[in-house]
Amino acid sequence: MTMRSRFGQSLLVVGLFFGTLLPRLATADTTPRPRLLAEAKDATPPAPYRGLRLQDSDQEALPLTPLKPRTETKQKELDALGWFMTGRILEIRNERRPALDAYRQAVELDPTSAEAYRALVPLAFQLDLVDEAVTYATKAVELIPDDHELLRQLGIYLASQRKLPEAIRYLERAARSPQIDKKSPTYVQLMREMGILYTLVGQPKDAAEAYALVFEALQHPEQYQLDMKTKQRLLADPQTSYERIGQVLLDGERLELASQAFELAAKSGRAGAGNLAFYQAKVLLLSNKPEPALEELQKYFDAQRQSKGREAYLLLGLILERLQRGEELLDRLQKLAEKDPRNNVLQYVLAEQLVESGDLDKAKSIYESALQGTGDATGYLGLATVLRKMNRPEELLDALGRALSKVGPDALDSVENELKAIAADEALLKSLLEAGRAQHKSDPSELNFEKSYLLAKLAAERDMVDEAAEFYRIALTLDKERMPILYSELGDLYVKARRYADSAKVYAAAAEEKSLVDRKPNFLFLLSQSRELAGDTNGALEAIREAQQIFVRQGGAENPLLQYQEGWIFYHSKQFDQAITVFEKVMTDFPNQKEIVRRCQFSLSNIYVQKGDMRKGEEILEKILAEEPDDPSVNNDLGYLYADQGKNLEQAEKMIRKAVAAEPDNAAYQDSLGWVLFKLGKFAEAREPLEKAVEGSTGSGDSTLWDHLGDLYHRLNLIDKAVEAWEKALGHAEKEAGVDAGLKDRLQEKLKQHKK
Repeated sequence: MTMRSRFGQSLLVVGLFFGTLLPRLATADTTPRPRLLAEAKDATPPAPYRGLRLQDSDQEALPLTPLKPRTETKQKELDALGWFMTGRILEIRNERRPALDAYRQAVELDPTSAEAYRALVPLAFQLDLVDEAVTYATKAVELIPDDHELLRQLGIYLASQRKLPEAIRYLERAARSPQIDKKSPTYVQLMREMGILYTLVGQPKDAAEAYALVFEALQHPEQYQLDMKTKQRLLADPQTSYERIGQVLLDGERLELASQAFELAAKSGRAGAGNLAFYQAKVLLLSNKPEPALEELQKYFDAQRQSKGREAYLLLGLILERLQRGEELLDRLQKLAEKDPRNNVLQYVLAEQLVESGDLDKAKSIYESALQGTGDATGYLGLATVLRKMNRPEELLDALGRALSKVGPDALDSVENELKAIAADEALLKSLLEAGRAQHKSDPSELNFEKSYLLAKLAAERDMVDEAAEFYRIALTLDKERMPILYSELGDLYVKARRYADSAKVYAAAAEEKSLVDRKPNFLFLLSQSRELAGDTNGALEAIREAQQIFVRQGGAENPLLQYQEGWIFYHSKQFDQAITVFEKVMTDFPNQKEIVRRCQFSLSNIYVQKGDMRKGEEILEKILAEEPDDPSVNNDLGYLYADQGKNLEQAEKMIRKAVAAEPDNAAYQDSLGWVLFKLGKFAEAREPLEKAVEGSTGSGDSTLWDHLGDLYHRLNLIDKAVEAWEKALGHAEKEAGVDAGLKDRLQEKLKQHKK
């Protein structure tokens, strides 16, 4: 018997009247309210339900006692069906929460109940149990993979969570379902949704394909069963207006259809004539008709439209280039700007062209004129480019500060290109820093938060640590609200420079800042890291234990990450027995914290390896590998462990290649690959990954990477290169904390034997 027939309408009616399929519920005189699954898991099955009536005048629905006892499987099947029908009754009565509980019971008893899952999905969404609804929908589509309604629901939810590629996959499955009528309003709506998502993920041809069907349905609604109300609703939707459809079709190079859509947009009166002229100009250009395209675009300019922003002037440049009249662009822009002086975008484009032609004074004048009044970030950034080229540091600093004040420090990436250009000019950067100091010393100070923050970031870009710290500290005095990010960035600056004692001072100050009391555990965590890396193990333990105490006081429970950090401090300081105790306790206390448990396992493996118990270290990683065979980290770590011992080399190579395929830019993985190839005697093949490893290294473990590369060069008889690599390895080993003394001895011996 199929699932649909078991839960079919006829059995529902029979069950309601004869009570043979009703769940065995506790006796009650009112509508049943089934218990949550979590409450019912270990409970004794309830007594037979008595008292269910559709109307007050109905007789009670009593359970049937069969002559032949049912099997446990059959009883579960019938109970599941009873719970399902109870859910239906409750849902009809608009008692959604009890209905949800009933459906939950149904799927608990019968996990293959597709109909119950289908009932659960919309109900869970209505009750805002979104994650639960997605779980049910996922299970349902496994049971009924062609259910386009569920597939579409799942896709729409994933899209709302910005999981666009996953959403598209489910919608594509819905579109391929043999159950969906491809000449129905449902299919048209599905194509609309897919078209929007394809546009968002940058798949213009797929988007155009989907929109082409929507466009066809709007032109021939009778073929897709679209009533007038649905058609009007689609056209009123900004995502499916004729103008928008034309844009998408144009981007997907469906030029003929795009042109038709723009013509209909013009006839509908819902789009501006200027905008449509712009789009028709694009169509004509792509159709290799640049002269008519120029005439059409001029209509947009004559209407003094600004809706297409810079794109319109870029299109003008493309058309003129196609006509081999590119030299006309500057003159045309100047004439347009004279007629439309309040169009700042046009003024900025003109100024940029003047910069390219070398007329910096005129470009500067245009920017300054356009920026009178409130100004905007784009204009100030353009002005900054001019001032940088004119080498005017004080004015440049003011322009940059104004640009950042418009977007806010959280949007620093919007000025990133200009900052990189400045940082590349060391002399200009030094002049800017001097200008900043002079402004800070003036009375009153002219150096505001934005300018000091920019100077700190610029100095950090050039690894000028002390100069960056100088302006970070000034910024700290100018904006108390941004203290958390400033302390974090200043501390991180010192950490990257491996000045751990300095970073510890920063984090300690942040932890004592009264206005940051709610962030104190975070800064104590960072403080513990820096103190340990600076060699102050006792201070590190003091900081992390204080963080643990605060967290317990605030939240009433221990934090697994803080507990793990204490173990890491013992591990890093080579107090291995204490580290083992802490890591094992964390794994016992927080078994469901998968990420933390994994960290503990990897750390324990490293500890046993360092203690000389290689087999125990391997066993831990082998257990992880069995649970997660595709995890890059465990494939790399276990593969490297095998390679370093010269065992299971072919298996190790496969494992490490899997890790490299997942993260090709990971320097440690490249080193592992080179090292296993070295052990296999594939010396020429090992060279590329080992050289990539040292090129891509971020600093940690550099001594080992350079040592491996030196050994390879030695085997390739490149003795000078080998010596150079070993010297670098030794230099890193002397700086790195916690490096095995044996490595230093081996490097010194190699250099003694081969250095001349």
